[in-house]
Amino acid sequence: MNETEARDPVLEPVSDDDGGPPVGTAWTLLVNDGDEGWSADLEHAAPLPRVGERIEFIGEDGGRRHFRVTQVTHTLQTAASERPRVGEERTGPNSIVTDGSPDEPPRLLRAGLPRVLALRDEEP
Repeated sequence: MNETEARDPVLEPVSDDDGGPPVGTAWTLLVNDGDEGWSADLEHAAPLPRVGERIEFIGEDGGRRHFRVTQVTHTLQTAASERPRVGEERTGPNSIVTDGSPDEPPRLLRAGLPRVLALRDEEP
């Protein structure tokens, strides 16, 4: 094929530099760290860990802590088109889940951030 011929994009191999969605997803880490727990959202896409996997957390001081994944929960939310506009809301966004009749399920959903629950893991 020469440069003047059209290329078929379906037959072209996809490489890492071709754009598209990133590998992984953003997720929320919930840690039960002894007497106190904490949570944080990832600010970029990353592979979703599985139950039993070990997570290494590197703190601002360079210290490393390890956590073991105990549960992964996938969340759903009502789609934006199903919710009132921000200026028209009479209740907070979390109350929408309990508003309305339980006989009327939502018509459109969107995926929320998966929640990864983890416990401190002292193993080296």
